[in-house]
Amino acid sequence: MFDVSNAQIRAVETEPDEVLAAAALQYAEPVNGGAMATAVLERFRRDENLMALPVVDAEMRPLGLVTRRKILSVFGHKFSHELYRRKQVDFLMEESAIVLDIRVGIEKISHTMTDREAYCAFDPAIITSDGVYSGMLSVISVLRSITQSRIEQAFDCNPLTHLPGNNSINMEIDRRLQGGGLFVLAYIDLDFFKVFNDHYGYERGDRVIQLVAELLRDCTGPDDFTGHVGGDDFVILFEPEQWRSRAERLLDHFQRESALLYDASDREQGYLVGENRQGERMCFQLMSLSVAAVPCDPGVFRSHIELAEVASEVKHKAKLVPGNSIVVNQRHY
Repeated sequence: MFDVSNAQIRAVETEPDEVLAAAALQYAEPVNGGAMATAVLERFRRDENLMALPVVDAEMRPLGLVTRRKILSVFGHKFSHELYRRKQVDFLMEESAIVLDIRVGIEKISHTMTDREAYCAFDPAIITSDGVYSGMLSVISVLRSITQSRIEQAFDCNPLTHLPGNNSINMEIDRRLQGGGLFVLAYIDLDFFKVFNDHYGYERGDRVIQLVAELLRDCTGPDDFTGHVGGDDFVILFEPEQWRSRAERLLDHFQRESALLYDASDREQGYLVGENRQGERMCFQLMSLSVAAVPCDPGVFRSHIELAEVASEVKHKAKLVPGNSIVVNQRHY
């Protein structure tokens, strides 16, 4: 009877960050779980460039990985062929094989594949789609994908905050929507920034924008995505579990640290005098943040365009609330 107890498969399925491109995969015809070890040996002998083969069951679900390294170690002595000719492939499988869903993010793929012992650091990962074998992914392919992603982000990066811009934001939203996982979009708008900018000048205004970007980085988790739409508008794509507490921490930190950017006299009086859109002089309260939150359940939104329309409505409601605010979309679908 076939026994897979030697193969300890590390299966990783997560929400997407930068989703793996199918073009990065290399397809190798898999080995059936009941195959004889000597038959697998012959495949490696016939193809000197073959470094690894996946082992699958009758339903094409991965059971493990056979590497050229293991083949050489087992069949490298004089009587090995005769000794193992009745053995099935399971005893050749590596003790730990990585299996990744094709929707997993590139960053998580990289972390998973590099968090291994040195002897197997360059073994490919087995890629599945809904649990079924789709191909294999080499470490080199992962590095190429990450490099390309970094180049694209650099072109789209905001020069002031060094955060991803509109193209990256839209792509990330669409990727998460297509991935089918739950996340929360938070559209963050800086209130009364124009008055501050007109009063103190562009240099101090830039410091405010940079402060917001810094706080966004500090108050978000490793799986959250932060982007700069432009001007005083930002976006966070929160993981659902702790989004509210992270948003509240952002508001608390901003209220405390933004006050230090005002002159002491203005800070003490609690307002600035400036012109409204009609050119009339009036008093404006100190800066605050409005957070318009839209929980994104699977299947509700088809694209970033639909989501942006709803976020715009919620943003308008949030800006009507005095001071720092968090307003959550209440529309039912």
